[in-house]
Amino acid sequence: MIYSAIPVNNGNLRPHQLAAKSDILRAWDSYDSVMLQMPTGTGKTYLFTSIIKDLISHYKSQKLEINILVVAHRIELLDQIAASLNNYGIPCGFIQGSREQHLWQRVQVGSILSLISERNEMSVRRCKFDFIIVDEAHHTLADSYKRLFDMFPEAKKLGVTATPWRMNHESFTSVYQTLITTPQVKWFIKNHLLADFDYVSVRPDSSLQKLVNSIDVATTGDFINDALSAAFDNQRIRARLFESFHKYAKDRKGIVYAINKQHARNIAELYSSKGYISVNIDCDTPKDERERLIEEFKAGKIQVLVNVELFTEGFDCPDVSFVQLARPTRSLAMYLQQVGRGLRYVEGKEKTIFIDNVGLYNYFGLPDANRKWQHHFQGQEVPDEIAYEKGGNLGCDIPEKCYDEDDETMMIVRGSGILEDDTEVVEIIQDETFNLCDYYQVSGNYKRFTVYTLAKKKGKPTGEITTLAYSYDENEGKITFSSDESRNQALLSCNLKLKSVLLFSASMCGISQDELFKLEGINPDDGIQAFNLLKVIATIYNMNKATSEV
Repeated sequence: MIYSAIPVNNGNLRPHQLAAKSDILRAWDSYDSVMLQMPTGTGKTYLFTSIIKDLISHYKSQKLEINILVVAHRIELLDQIAASLNNYGIPCGFIQGSREQHLWQRVQVGSILSLISERNEMSVRRCKFDFIIVDEAHHTLADSYKRLFDMFPEAKKLGVTATPWRMNHESFTSVYQTLITTPQVKWFIKNHLLADFDYVSVRPDSSLQKLVNSIDVATTGDFINDALSAAFDNQRIRARLFESFHKYAKDRKGIVYAINKQHARNIAELYSSKGYISVNIDCDTPKDERERLIEEFKAGKIQVLVNVELFTEGFDCPDVSFVQLARPTRSLAMYLQQVGRGLRYVEGKEKTIFIDNVGLYNYFGLPDANRKWQHHFQGQEVPDEIAYEKGGNLGCDIPEKCYDEDDETMMIVRGSGILEDDTEVVEIIQDETFNLCDYYQVSGNYKRFTVYTLAKKKGKPTGEITTLAYSYDENEGKITFSSDESRNQALLSCNLKLKSVLLFSASMCGISQDELFKLEGINPDDGIQAFNLLKVIATIYNMNKATSEV
């Protein structure tokens, strides 16, 4: 079957959904298993529901049987998927827990654990699914999903996720053959499909940030919860949480992400005691009570929901106008899922404010930073996103009793005038990535950058990076070249790796060492940073290359 030729009914899909839908159907012409990356809040569920509708219509027109399975790992996600199917007029059965099963329905919505359970395995196999769609597909590397996929080797598979990323940088290629990406978060904000935001964070050199860096790491790769609780669930740090909430979001409705249930209870009690209606909610909150609290929150009767990893996936409340991060994590996926709850757009919504009390910005950048999802999908480390190695170089032995309130002033990372004037403002410098003489890849900015060698095949760069050739951080010593030749030589003598990169790339352009610091575009009076010098060399190389090809 040529899937790209299937008649489609695109209904109210937006342009990015239309493009993604076309790409998925075209990819199924060549691949059996496809992954789609689309940011949180941009309509993944409506997109794959539209695909399901078109598949059913086409198979019926051809008088063919079709069975489709949609998989998720949380009850809330299953209910949302069923509601989306219902909106499209598609009835479905459930394979989840003790729910009554209607296996004659063409579309089944199932939880991964129920689908592979001994109780359900044989009846699931008899469904002979032709298509399997996985929501929150960054979980698909788990053995449970692989077992399910192995049960239906002939089925076409689609995994959808906002974050094709694993903490151990494991590749998804063992499960999916290709990745389709959509525009970056910046594009969605610019086109009013996601909400704009302001962002405040603790400073990277603060005692609190160093306290985060001191926490032990579990075998999973993230921080040990008990260690986080011991370090952060105390009166002094909770008071700082409330102070920042009161300063930036006291008139807003929003979500706080806590470390564990006790931490969530403590925060909710503190905020409520100060006159702000707050409740804590977690996976042990009874389903009926949880739904009631969420509805009261959406109706504005509750101002603050303090949760424990409950609203990282599948929670939809577009008028959330602040998100407070009180749980340190080493997971980029968790960070983006958490901030994604505040990026959902509704007409007339003011900018969301993110209050980052645990310095996740210092490691992962802003929520709308450009992400190299193809690298993550392949399991390749991305140099300018590997920040914990940098963070780990900060002083770490900071017991709680040494916590210094004087250096905990929040800094404005991004602000638009709604933030108070006495908050420190920091300069945000956009990162760049460019190839240097078809031999290196340079990523970062003039304050901090990395240089990696490029892999080559038959003498041509493949685009993949290999070994780290040089790493620069202005905080470890600023390097600026000038017209003073002896000073330049002294700098290079102290930085042999940088010297090797500079002289080799200059030689590729036919530039001698004597000419290196006299190039056009270099002002000897102002000097030039190492990053900008590499950009000049790259420009010369590319111009020479273009001339030779002509």
